[in-house]
Amino acid sequence: MSRPGPEVSVLVTDGESRPALAATRALGARGLAVHVLARRAGCLAAASRHAAAEHVLPDPERAPEEWSAGLARLAASLGETLVLPVSEVATANLLDTCLPSGCVLAAPPREAYAVAVDKHALLEAAARVGIATPRGALAEDPSTLATLPSGLDYPVVLKPRRSRWRNGLGWAEGGHPVRVNTPGELAEAIRQPGMAGGALIQEFVPGHGEGVFLLVDHGVVRARFAHRRLREKPPSGGASVVSESRDMEPAELAACERLVGELGWHGLAMLEFRRTPDGRAMLMELNPRLWGSVQLAIDAGVDFPGLLVDLARGVPIQAPAPRLGVRTRWLLGDVDHTWIALRRPAERRALGRGVWAVLAGFFASFFDGTRLEVWRRDDPRPFWRELRERLG
Repeated sequence: MSRPGPEVSVLVTDGESRPALAATRALGARGLAVHVLARRAGCLAAASRHAAAEHVLPDPERAPEEWSAGLARLAASLGETLVLPVSEVATANLLDTCLPSGCVLAAPPREAYAVAVDKHALLEAAARVGIATPRGALAEDPSTLATLPSGLDYPVVLKPRRSRWRNGLGWAEGGHPVRVNTPGELAEAIRQPGMAGGALIQEFVPGHGEGVFLLVDHGVVRARFAHRRLREKPPSGGASVVSESRDMEPAELAACERLVGELGWHGLAMLEFRRTPDGRAMLMELNPRLWGSVQLAIDAGVDFPGLLVDLARGVPIQAPAPRLGVRTRWLLGDVDHTWIALRRPAERRALGRGVWAVLAGFFASFFDGTRLEVWRRDDPRPFWRELRERLG
């Protein structure tokens, strides 16, 4: 497949998402024509002044073949195009699609992708290269799980083997990991539909979330970035709502580079860790796509969407040094974090903070230099669109 030239158009999928907005802003600021794909008109990323056009296609989850065919027709009409899939569903759909000549897909190799989205296979690969992972076991059929596997004690975490998988004509969703404290909660958790495709039972790992973000050129890392999650939604562990750029330990980076080399990775990868109170880092998963806090990396000087386009074009990558201590905040997500923490004492206990500490953290972020992720003074419309969607 030929490399896209300087006049390439970029198709960004999943325009409803914040990573798509970050990519649209970054690529549009480079002067590229960014075409945003969405399930319905008026999506978040298309509200940006950096979007050249918005295109409505069928739902990629419910009608994957129709969505893929529509994208292929659009790409053919635009000439030279680079497709940047944002979600797992979009990536998997396109790996199974015959794209027209002149269209380049910015996605990892099919074999590497298959390992990354299978949490069990990924953790096995990580163990082979010496990366610490939570103790656990795989339940191919969770309905047969009556007691905890040998070596595990409550609390444990039950998580679907795959976040998404093909189910008949569409896609099924695995759902979120569940903390399980009692046999009764285990019996309830294994009945969730998302566990039907297999589940991992893992030791509960206390601490906070961290990530290592990489741009990989056929197994060789060209750009690096790392962050820590300061607040999450839900508060006890989930999506990042306030995060900060951090330095990487040489051993940590070397382990991550061994893993992407082992997988034969190419493109973007986000390795998600849990940092325990005693300083150990446990690998949780690898996101084979643009991640939720990509805007933080851009704010800190590492423009991963732009670097991915450079990689696809064959432009030599000049690895930028990220600025440390930069903070970015998803405001509406932080509102949710605060509201959940105030309403649920168990969440505050997991955080180790009282009501006043929760409130103080929320209001302090308006004055400590933290940048808002969706609100940008020079591009305000996405924030107002997100707020309007939230208020219904």
